Amino acid sequence: MEAVVPARRIGEHPRAMKYSLLVASVLLLLVLGARGVASQTPEIKGKDTCTIGMYILSIYDLDFPNEAFASDFWVWALYSRDSLNPLSSAEITNAKNYNYSLPDVEKKMGVNWGTVKCKATIKQRWDVNDFPFDEQTLKIVIEDATHDTSSLVYVADINNTKIDSSVKLNGWKISSFHVTSQLSRYQTTYGDPSLGTSSTYPAVIATIKLKRDGLGLFFKLFTGVYVAFVIAIMVFFIDPVDVDPRFGLPVGAIFATVGNKYIVDSILPSSVTFTLVDKIHLVTFIYILLTVVISVVSLFLYKSGRESFAKKLDHYSFYVLLSTYILYSLFNIHSALT
Repeated sequence: MEAVVPARRIGEHPRAMKYSLLVASVLLLLVLGARGVASQTPEIKGKDTCTIGMYILSIYDLDFPNEAFASDFWVWALYSRDSLNPLSSAEITNAKNYNYSLPDVEKKMGVNWGTVKCKATIKQRWDVNDFPFDEQTLKIVIEDATHDTSSLVYVADINNTKIDSSVKLNGWKISSFHVTSQLSRYQTTYGDPSLGTSSTYPAVIATIKLKRDGLGLFFKLFTGVYVAFVIAIMVFFIDPVDVDPRFGLPVGAIFATVGNKYIVDSILPSSVTFTLVDKIHLVTFIYILLTVVISVVSLFLYKSGRESFAKKLDHYSFYVLLSTYILYSLFNIHSALT
């Protein structure tokens, strides 16, 4: 018996060594992973977290030619560190000008509650492709100008950020409103030697989407254009030899359309895109020009002794131009509405 027992222990010793090494390796990996997590935790905990919210009191002066709108709103910040005071370094980055009033900081349930009232004129790039059936997205961007994301994090106060129920915009409907937090990245460090090649700052964005109730405005702006077009095509009921009214009416219609275009363009910002307004005016110019060309052809046929053919040309031209003009206008209006 004494010779057998040592032999079994010697045979099992290598397996015990393998299991011991395996357990030791797993424990070592767990320890190293825990150290890695521990080394990252102070960096996360070292950042100040600030909850930012807004209450929109009013939106007004939607200025299309100068690409801006105005708004009054309250801004608040909830934060822990007493010396932080984030509202003193918060700026409206997309504003032409703004000013703060009634600043206040109170301690509520162990949390600093800072508030300030803001009056701002916000820069706005209007989308006028479908004017006057357009939809617009207004944004108010609040960003910290002093603390980058290595030391400060913004959290949007989604539950309390709202628009006052009294906010009404004539001719517009507020289709949606929401607030989000984001990171604003810049391709510069502003000379900070501790940063690499760029910098990132915390920001909160309030987004208001508006939809215009533009049917009444459409007819108010373009009734003159449609009347001018109808006057222009009425020349097809005048004999071609009556030169004065035959050519005078289209010329008057052109001047009326030009005047209407100047009026509409004066209330809109300049745009390099081909908008609904441009399409309506351009097709009106083309159709009025066609009436003049057809009148010249009809006069030539009439003087050549082909009076019946000239009358048929006038008859069919009236209905073709009228129907295609109406269809083209309806198509473009439908496209803008959808």
